[in-house]
Amino acid sequence: MIKTVICDFDGTIVDSAQLVYDLFNSFSDKYNYKKMPQEKIDYIRSITFRERFKQYNVSFFKVPSLVMDVVKEYKKSVPSLQVNKEMKEVLRKLKKKGVKLVLISANSKENIEKCLKLNDMEYFDEIIRTKRFFGRNLTINNYIKSHNLNREETILIGDEHRDIVASKKSQIKVISVTWGYDLKDLLISGEPDFLVEKPTDILEVIEQVGA
Repeated sequence: MIKTVICDFDGTIVDSAQLVYDLFNSFSDKYNYKKMPQEKIDYIRSITFRERFKQYNVSFFKVPSLVMDVVKEYKKSVPSLQVNKEMKEVLRKLKKKGVKLVLISANSKENIEKCLKLNDMEYFDEIIRTKRFFGRNLTINNYIKSHNLNREETILIGDEHRDIVASKKSQIKVISVTWGYDLKDLLISGEPDFLVEKPTDILEVIEQVGA
């Protein structure tokens, strides 16, 4: 039985892909990397973040500072972010069933709380921020250990290939969603435990795992 759901924020709950893409390009001069062309957006979504950074000459040493800058600018657009309404209903139902909901993101807690409040989505028991762009499994592991969670009763929901990688390293199951940042084929290549194309499928998966 699934008792704890750890859910990603950007891409999974809110449609912020274009915003993050635009913000990434806006800092290209400051961090001396190439901009990602809009016409290649589908190609960019079909490769991993490591491959994206490598192709556009983003220094991995500069990623932490870049993420901080993006998060700061992100704040200005929070009121206009579009929430996935079906996902909102899924989270409401999970909360009603007594499932513990934990939100994980590289975004600031302030940005997330503001967005959730504006959209009447204050369903989460906790919000954990990960400062590790490629090591969110460390954040997940720390959370699981500090809260004495059973890994078999915990599941991650995310829209990126790196979420799948993190779940495998954390030894928990993952539900990959196809409406976020990464394309379906890229997610499939990561071999997630479950792949869903609409939010309501998440409820079926969680019931299946708990059966």
